Amino acid sequence: MAKKPTTDSSRGEETRLQLIEAGMRLFGQHDFESVSTRDLAREAGVNLAAITYHFGGKKELYRAILETLVAETEPLVGPAMAELRQGIQAAKGDKAKLSRLAAGFVTGLLKAFVPGQRARWRAALVMREYANPSEAFPILFEGRIEPMHKTACQLAAAATNRSPEDEESIILAHAVMGQIVVFAIAQVILLKRMGWDSYTPERLEEITRIVIPSVLGSLGLSAGLPAPPGMKVKP
Repeated sequence: MAKKPTTDSSRGEETRLQLIEAGMRLFGQHDFESVSTRDLAREAGVNLAAITYHFGGKKELYRAILETLVAETEPLVGPAMAELRQGIQAAKGDKAKLSRLAAGFVTGLLKAFVPGQRARWRAALVMREYANPSEAFPILFEGRIEPMHKTACQLAAAATNRSPEDEESIILAHAVMGQIVVFAIAQVILLKRMGWDSYTPERLEEITRIVIPSVLGSLGLSAGLPAPPGMKVKP
């Protein structure tokens, strides 16, 4: 079968994606001002003029990178958040059901945000935005961080019989999220301490096994529940 000819539009989209991929890597390693348009073009293997043509400039490319980060993580966390919100309503305050929901939420987020080189690029970029928010931070906050945080607030509120907008619910949710995202944004520390070169599925399973009781404890939910499907529990 003859190979379809490459069209101008498909080449243009390929170039655009190459620049986004290159930018995600470079902006994860260096701050915004340290990355030049020449660096970006060189890393992407494209002509320097392609940045202006496809995005308008470096700032616009950076915004597109954050928009891509939000979009590509939606399939990873969107269904988990929706399931948790629905489960909280159905649980009607039942502590055992809330515990299982919390365990599933922890498991899902760790699987979504921790493994793989791409996850490390995303985590590094997000960490830079946490430390020194740019003008584009609202893209990340409104598109990914705030929805996750509000979902965790609903869980914290249900576990403690408070409103999701209560200050204690918000702070408790922040503590819960911190116990999860730290394994992505600060994974270099754990890898160094453990003598690991990466998170393998087995290591991630061990992390999840240990983190779940910690999260349940912070929420005041019962421990000793069955592990999520597929997870081995040490005696």
